[in-house]
Amino acid sequence: MSDTPLPPTANPSPTAPPPDQCTPALPPHPDGAWNLILDLADLTRPLDFPAIFGRVAPVHIEIGCGSGVFASRYAQDHPEINLLAMDNQGKQVNRAFDKCRRRGLTNVRFLRTDAVYVVEEHPADASVDAYHIYYSDPWWKKRHHKRRVWSPRLLPILRRTLKPGGQLFLKTDVSAYFDVIQELLAGQDFLDLACERRLDREDPEPADPNYETNYQRKARLEGHPLHYQRWVRRS
Repeated sequence: MSDTPLPPTANPSPTAPPPDQCTPALPPHPDGAWNLILDLADLTRPLDFPAIFGRVAPVHIEIGCGSGVFASRYAQDHPEINLLAMDNQGKQVNRAFDKCRRRGLTNVRFLRTDAVYVVEEHPADASVDAYHIYYSDPWWKKRHHKRRVWSPRLLPILRRTLKPGGQLFLKTDVSAYFDVIQELLAGQDFLDLACERRLDREDPEPADPNYETNYQRKARLEGHPLHYQRWVRRS
């Protein structure tokens, strides 16, 4: 597969603004590829997604992208969306970037950061079309619970930033953590459960972005339960 990057306006939507109106322009990567890794210090608040991606398109956010298996495949299969993928591990973000660079993708951007902080502080109200949260760390020690993605802190973020009809996709292979997530979601009044599967027992729904990451494959082979849900933001 060629490593030659596509221009940043590939696959524009009919309403995409001209490239010269998408500012600030992202600098080129030193190796000549389009720079997919963002610096949080350079971003506006609220986030200007048309400027970040060079076009107007539905915005998906992945919290905890790991090495980018999901991000690279999903962005490639869905050129109509803009995907912002975040992870706090620099090596993982670099691996994810390399996967997307090799595919010539321009509809994905990466941030090495605390993803929950970013989605709490930076997106505008009702600006996100979907969140993807897959296999986040359960952080079992009580003193580490504050590090969990799934905590009471997350619900107001989802309420504020998800568009009406926006979707939340989640997966975990830890049943006890799944119970924690269910307890959190049971107390909210703005999301409806649209689909639930045990991916280790059932086929995914046709619309499910069930891209098997390295982690998910390992969990499946080890016989872990693979919990999946899709929730939809009420209008």
